[in-house]
Amino acid sequence: GNSPYKLNYVIKLIEENLGKKVKIKQYPFPKTDIKSTWADITKAKTILKWKPQINLEDGVKKSVQWYLDNKKWLKDVKL
Repeated sequence: GNSPYKLNYVIKLIEENLGKKVKIKQYPFPKTDIKSTWADITKAKTILKWKPQINLEDGVKKSVQWYLDNKKWLKDVKL
């Protein structure tokens, strides 16, 4: 939409909610990757009458809490 989020901001939110500093490995940016993408939820709003019910900050907070609550269970998940 009209307000894309920087990856570093999302990382900062995760760090704050985990109470830990993340270790970041930086690699050269792949030439074939896109530098930005803007999700457009106009069709979902129009056709489905849908709208987001949670902001990014609260969504990250809930996701981190879910991870912390399910960490034991997740270690057994095989990909």
